[in-house]
Amino acid sequence: MRRHIQIVAVAVAVLGILFATIATARPVNAQWLDREAASGIFKTKTIPAPLLAGMSPYCSWNSVITTTALVFTWAPPAGYTSSSVSITAQKGAVTQPVTGATTTSSGGVNTTTVPVSLLNALGSLLGGTIVIHLTVVDAPSGWVSKSVDYSWTMSLAGIAVGCSAKAPA
Repeated sequence: MRRHIQIVAVAVAVLGILFATIATARPVNAQWLDREAASGIFKTKTIPAPLLAGMSPYCSWNSVITTTALVFTWAPPAGYTSSSVSITAQKGAVTQPVTGATTTSSGGVNTTTVPVSLLNALGSLLGGTIVIHLTVVDAPSGWVSKSVDYSWTMSLAGIAVGCSAKAPA
């Protein structure tokens, strides 16, 4: 039995020495010797916002008892087309993309009509403020411009009582 303990002790000692030898960090002869320098230029691109166009206040509404459509005028910036412009609507914290609006163009001024029925995802349009955001999306980069904002104040009866347009600062 005593012999058995001695054999186990020797085996553990040998394994310990072997493990310590393998696990010990060894210095290596490696270094970065490339002394080549490089330089470059980093350019940014500012995507221009859509332009307010047409007659001030650049927005209006169509009504039959209640407001049926929100109307606004604008123009794409130089180098972009109307298909580069994204339209979203917002009421409070709720935002939705606007699809299905109609846009006509005359003399470089686009007139977009958004039927109120397209804004159902915003919840009730009775009372509060509806904001339409127009942004230019640069197709190659996916970058987005600052927005042009059109705001309509709605009465509790669902009738627009005023609107305004604001270009980015």
